[in-house]
Amino acid sequence: MLQKSYDNSPSLYIVPTPIGNLEDMTTRALKTLESVDAIFAEDTRVTTELLNAFHIKNKIYSCHKFSEAKATNQILTFLKEGKNVAMVTDRGTPLISDPGSLVVRNIIDAGFNIIALPGACAFIPALNMSGLDQDKFLFYGFLSNKEAQSIKELESIKHLNFTTILYEAPHRLQKTLQNIYKILGNRQISISREITKLHEEVFRGDILTAIDTYKDVKGEIVIVIDKIVQEIDYDNLLKDVFELVSLGLKASDAIKYVSKKNDASKNILYNMYEVNKK
Repeated sequence: MLQKSYDNSPSLYIVPTPIGNLEDMTTRALKTLESVDAIFAEDTRVTTELLNAFHIKNKIYSCHKFSEAKATNQILTFLKEGKNVAMVTDRGTPLISDPGSLVVRNIIDAGFNIIALPGACAFIPALNMSGLDQDKFLFYGFLSNKEAQSIKELESIKHLNFTTILYEAPHRLQKTLQNIYKILGNRQISISREITKLHEEVFRGDILTAIDTYKDVKGEIVIVIDKIVQEIDYDNLLKDVFELVSLGLKASDAIKYVSKKNDASKNILYNMYEVNKK
């Protein structure tokens, strides 16, 4: 099924809201919340405060993790009447470790448009501030609150060579860090807390230092874990360089190709080649 997002048909708008700093509310998000016929919110009290801050008056309905089925039916009723609907979470982007996935699937199945607005999401600034590799990353979200299951989840990502991002509650941070250390080893990590708020802070270091640092903590937590540090076998890479040179490739091009392909140091390969070419 092909969606034409802006064909003026009734749509469900996914609207991000600030994770702390109200100035992160976009102009488009404000216009959308003003113009739709109804807003579905994770917590109607939190959303009422947000709308009041921007002098927006609109009808708010509940859509939390225990009421998605009921909310879906209400939203479908609005859409079938030709009305537009918005969905928000308490903070950040709906569906990202928050309710809404069931609603969206059902609205799509019913043939209506889902239009997602870009906006605030905690894991993106946490990743940006981490200082860790951002070319390839895995956003995992929350681990299970059952320790045995959370350990299995950590085991499942242990050998993935991506930067990994977790959300965590402050009261579980210490235990989660201990489990990460036991299963993934003493990797480099970043811990961001209270993102965009006055007391925002970012820890960068190894996991053991983080365990010593965070005995008691408050606020929402984003953990960014470094990818596997792989040992590079430069002797074998040098053999690849000599093989390419024997096939007629210029040494400089061979070194450039092999270093890029294997994420290895071009300077180290060049120096090794110069020593061994004789």
